[in-house]
Amino acid sequence: MPVLRGTYVLLLCCLWSSFHARAADELSASMIQKVRRAAIEVHINGQMRGGGALVKAESGNIYALTAAHLFHSPRDTCSIVTHDDETFPASLSAYDLGHDLALLEVDPEATSRGGLAIARSIPQDTQGLYNLGPALRRRMLILPGKVADSRISYTDFASSKGHIRHFFAAGINPVFTSGGMWINQSGQIVGIQHGRLLGEKAASSGLSLVSPPSAIRELLKSRNVAATPGIGGYVWELRNADLDMLEKFPPGTKGLFVNPVFEGRPLNGAGIKAHDLILSCDGRPLTRRFELLSAIRSKPVGSTFELVVITPGKERTRTVILRTDSLESLWQ
Repeated sequence: MPVLRGTYVLLLCCLWSSFHARAADELSASMIQKVRRAAIEVHINGQMRGGGALVKAESGNIYALTAAHLFHSPRDTCSIVTHDDETFPASLSAYDLGHDLALLEVDPEATSRGGLAIARSIPQDTQGLYNLGPALRRRMLILPGKVADSRISYTDFASSKGHIRHFFAAGINPVFTSGGMWINQSGQIVGIQHGRLLGEKAASSGLSLVSPPSAIRELLKSRNVAATPGIGGYVWELRNADLDMLEKFPPGTKGLFVNPVFEGRPLNGAGIKAHDLILSCDGRPLTRRFELLSAIRSKPVGSTFELVVITPGKERTRTVILRTDSLESLWQ
């Protein structure tokens, strides 16, 4: 009996612990009500394009926040729809294409719904998150997820012809969740949904690109159009290339191959062509693309970088000078 009693007590303790673990992962009813009041649909030129959130700046003012790629151009007209199905006019006042963020001025009556605070930092790996958005054109769904990688990554982003700076969240990410907010257990916004990491012919990978909260805080503080350094093309890690690409370079070569190169942009101006390999930047060897893009983003638009480059099928390297442009200045 003592053994059975001890086993029974241990089982109760495990069940109790499991119950509290699940409860800790759940949002309270009052928190759900609060975040849903702050969740919005974003309509561009009369069409529902995605989600967004009412956010509170440190000044106390309330704005709407969404993904910049929902807009076709900065001249598009927009409006927001709140949780109680009220429509309010809005206007694009600031944006940051390097983080795919758009800040909207909203009708003062909309701000009575309240706004959510922005978290101080990216949550740690595996921490639970929630994504709120009008998934598949439904009402605001609360989709659970977790931080998949809290480290900063860079992914090519077609809408800006640049790279978006983000962290990864794992979870359900159907269409029309773009612009929707990711929140933590405290109801603070930790990022905005931008895109899904997709492979060839994949409908969804379950991995989302999420802006870091520091970028949101900076946009709320400045309320100005950002100046994101651009290179005018996409870079890829050679180690991930097809075998026929690897065989075009000397054995053991490391670097970042370029594809495509956009006409009239910095890579093109530096004489770099598609499939060229960038071996180093300012004397630092390159293996991962975040190494190059972190260096590019660390300096203002118009800065120059010395790149060592090799062309497929050639053995001799060459040195070129790359001068960055601004992603925002190209958005028409």
